[in-house]
Amino acid sequence: MKSKALKIVGGIIVVLVALAIIAEVSLSPKSHIERSIVVNASPAAIFPLINSLKNMNKWSPWLGKDPKSKVTFEGPDAGVGAKMKWESQQLGNGAQWILESNPDQHMKSAMDFSMEGTYTSDIFLTPVDQGTKVTWSYDGDVTNTGIGTSLMGRVMGKFMDNMLGPDYEKGLAQLKNLAESQAPTTPDTEQKN
Repeated sequence: MKSKALKIVGGIIVVLVALAIIAEVSLSPKSHIERSIVVNASPAAIFPLINSLKNMNKWSPWLGKDPKSKVTFEGPDAGVGAKMKWESQQLGNGAQWILESNPDQHMKSAMDFSMEGTYTSDIFLTPVDQGTKVTWSYDGDVTNTGIGTSLMGRVMGKFMDNMLGPDYEKGLAQLKNLAESQAPTTPDTEQKN
């Protein structure tokens, strides 16, 4: 009996090691998702909503998932150096801070999810005929992390678009509603007035 049980356990271990090696070799350590929406407002009207982490919380989809999250802010109110930390039983603990801020064009932030790797987010504002195209992206990279983090990151990266994509779409829709309610004019309507 013990011999049969040891063979089964040994077989399971061999399969798990083989799957880990296959994942490590075949799956990319980098993940990327991206979503866009057109907002009927100028880049100047939208930029304050993305360049301040406090303002981002007005449209971000995540804090709505756990209203009991404890959020603290450090540094300036907006722009490079602005930082937000959160503690949540549902979302985990982490931090986000602004790395780059180009007025009315782009904001880049870094994120810390209490695990190894590099995690960043970009929001680009591009003027279009209907207002502004807002493109929000996420990039994760578990290159040169420990075997456990690397393996988990590679596997999760395969499903990242399905996991985060709907949240990005919801956040962009909420940003659109907020920006359009605050900014009634676009470049086209400004020219007509």
